[in-house]
Amino acid sequence: MVTQQPGAQGAVVAVTCVVLIAALPIQAFILMLVMGAVHGAFIAVPAIGYGTSVLFVLGLNMAAGFVRRLFRK
Repeated sequence: MVTQQPGAQGAVVAVTCVVLIAALPIQAFILMLVMGAVHGAFIAVPAIGYGTSVLFVLGLNMAAGFVRRLFRK
């Protein structure tokens, strides 16, 4: 078992937050591209912009966290 220094846990939390925040725009951009491709193939699917895709990603992340809490032992 590896022991951590007292300030190491705070650093791990900070790095995790930075990585999650940095991944958000990438996820939103990929979602926007996928929705645009599907919109090109099927006109019934709406095309969404970057801002809308950011909100979708935030909402999906929140819903996933809520579901994980529901099924946590």
